[in-house]
Amino acid sequence: MTFSGPAVPDVTMPGPAVADPHERQEYLDGGLTDVRCGGCGRTVRAGRRSAMQTSVQWPGRSCERLAATAAGRPAALVPTCPELRESLDRAIREGRLEVL
Repeated sequence: MTFSGPAVPDVTMPGPAVADPHERQEYLDGGLTDVRCGGCGRTVRAGRRSAMQTSVQWPGRSCERLAATAAGRPAALVPTCPELRESLDRAIREGRLEVL
C-alpha cells in the first residue's frame, strides 16, 4: 500500500534558548541572601519567591542534624531543622530576607 497524500514538510522546531553563563548564574543565585544558622553556625543561601515559599541552598554539606534526620535520603527531601527555620524567620522579621 502506498500513501498518496501531500508530503509532510521536514520542520525542525527551535529548542529552548540556552542562557549564557551569567544569566544562568543570576537565575540560580539572584536574590539569595546569606543566613547563618543559630544552631550549627553553617551559612546557607536563602531567597523568598513568595510569602509562603523560601528556597535554601547549602553551599557544601548540610548540618549534622539535618543529615541525621535524612537517614541516607537527600537532605532536600527533609524539612528544615528547627534552628535553621528560626534563623530564617528571624532574617524575615529583621527585613534581611524579603520576597523578591
